[in-house]
Amino acid sequence: MCGPFDLCFRKHIIHQSIFGFIIVLFSLTSISCGGNVQQKPTQAAPVETLSSPNVTTQTETPVVENEQTLSLEAATPTPSNGEEEQEISGDEEPQKSNLPIFDQFIEDLKTGEADKIVGLWVENVMALQVVYQPANDPSFVSTIDNVATYFMYPWQKAGNHGLLAHNYLAGRFFFDVKLGDIVTLVFGDGNYMDFEVTEIKAYQALQPNSPYSNFIDLESGEQLTVNNVFIDVYMGDFHTVLQTCIAMGSETEWGRNFTIAPPLY
Repeated sequence: MCGPFDLCFRKHIIHQSIFGFIIVLFSLTSISCGGNVQQKPTQAAPVETLSSPNVTTQTETPVVENEQTLSLEAATPTPSNGEEEQEISGDEEPQKSNLPIFDQFIEDLKTGEADKIVGLWVENVMALQVVYQPANDPSFVSTIDNVATYFMYPWQKAGNHGLLAHNYLAGRFFFDVKLGDIVTLVFGDGNYMDFEVTEIKAYQALQPNSPYSNFIDLESGEQLTVNNVFIDVYMGDFHTVLQTCIAMGSETEWGRNFTIAPPLY
C-alpha cells in the first residue's frame, strides 16, 4: 500500500495475496445475515458486469488480538459459547429510551486491554458489547443479542474497523444510525474513539445464497462484483464500518447494508 491507510492498485498480481483476498470476500456474502426485519427497494440491474481491480495490502501489522488463518470453509455463523461475552449491567435490550449512561457503559466493559475494542456506542441508538472473531474462524458472528462482532480481516489488510451483527439481533440497530451520527468505539482501558457517519451503502445480492454473487448498488444501479464491494466498503482511508444484512420478503440475505464512518478529528 502507499501508506498505512491508502488504497493503491498495481498491474501485477501476486497470486497468494489474491487468494487470501477472495477467501474473505467469500465470507462477506454469508456473515451477519438472518431474520426478515429490514427491507430496501430493489432496482433493475444493468447489463454489464464490472471486472475486479487488483489490490495489494499493507505490510504493517496492526495490533489486534485473535488473528486468524483464513480458510475456504463455508461461512456459516457459529453460535458463541459465551466465554468471551460478558453481561452489561442495566437493561438487557438497549432501546433508545433506556440506554445506559455512557460513563457507566465504559465502566461495565473495561478489561484493561488498551488495544482491544470492547464496546460500540451511538447516542440514543445503541450500546453494544463487542467480541472478537476466534482464531481460524473468519465467519464467526455472535448469536447473542446486543453484541457486535469485530471483523478481523479489514483491520489486518487495511487498518480499518469492521463491526458485524445479524439483522435480527444487534444489527437491527444499525438501520437506526443516520448520516452525521457519531459512532464511538470503546477500548478495554476505558479510552474511546469517535467516528462520524458520512455514508451509508446498500447493495442487493443478485444471488443471495452464493458466495460469489454480484451486487447492485441501490443508489447508482451499478452492478459490482463481490471484490468491488469489499474494496469500496473496507479499503481506503481509516474508517469504521457497521455491516448487517438486508431482508426482503422471505429472503433473509437479500442484500447488505454498510454504515461508513471516518474518524471525527
